[in-house]
Amino acid sequence: MDIRWLEDFLTLVEMRNFTRAAEFRNVSQAAFSRRIQSLEHWVGTALIVKGASPVRLTEAGAQFREEAAASVERLLGARAKIRGKQFELMSQVRIAIPNVLARSDFKTVLRMLGGKVRSSFSVSVGNTHEVTARYLAGDADILLCHDSLALPSPVHSEAQERLVVRRDLFAPYAVLDPARRAAFGFPGTPQAPFLLVAYSHRAYFMRLFDHILERAEAEPSYKITVQCDMSDVLKEVIAEGHGVGWLPASAVDAAAAALIGPIGGREWALDVEICAYRPRRALAPEVEALWRALSAEATRNGGAP
Repeated sequence: MDIRWLEDFLTLVEMRNFTRAAEFRNVSQAAFSRRIQSLEHWVGTALIVKGASPVRLTEAGAQFREEAAASVERLLGARAKIRGKQFELMSQVRIAIPNVLARSDFKTVLRMLGGKVRSSFSVSVGNTHEVTARYLAGDADILLCHDSLALPSPVHSEAQERLVVRRDLFAPYAVLDPARRAAFGFPGTPQAPFLLVAYSHRAYFMRLFDHILERAEAEPSYKITVQCDMSDVLKEVIAEGHGVGWLPASAVDAAAAALIGPIGGREWALDVEICAYRPRRALAPEVEALWRALSAEATRNGGAP
């Protein structure tokens, strides 16, 4: 039995969708399904209700979930202790980053740094509200997040040093198929509102969306079909043709760009920035080294404080 099977199972339980769980685990859906089947074969019974959408556990699956979570925690804890001495050779830098940037920008940071900064990294991931709260509570040294001068994030203050890592654009997207795009009737009328795939009201991107509507010359009419905090989920919903939704361009990778594209004019988009924040005081040497590397890269990319 492979511990990855348990991790796959727990991810599937959390996300309740084979496609999203496979993408999160960075494997093909076919390989992911085979690993779940291998786990069921090892356990000796079905853990997932076949054909259920969203994914549901069988009675045996519900019982096994608790044991699987405890086993993974114990095994990873034991491994962490064994690796502890090696891990302590490098000082740890704590980074908080929202889901929408975790896949693209953290990998970019790691590639950019290479061997320049001798540090290990602890990465906190969540929605923008969650990671911002962790950073402000002192649980992270550096925060990476979207920001807009039109609607500054709560971190934007004199107590924080701000670095523009790169520029981004928050704009509406829809499926590429011309007939389906036309059918949405964007930006809608009171008699025929367009279908909107939206962020929840607590999300920072929903505040940006509201700002775009407030400055618009003509008030759009819409009907919300789906609400979610995660841009990755909304991107999939948009690609399935369930409506028009706003996304940061950084969230639209090559695979998504083959299915969806911007819709409407420039008046429906908002310039935003991907920023790094740190407290305006002296920090540990490894954090200072990371910040210097970020600053140098931002300067090369045309970023500015």
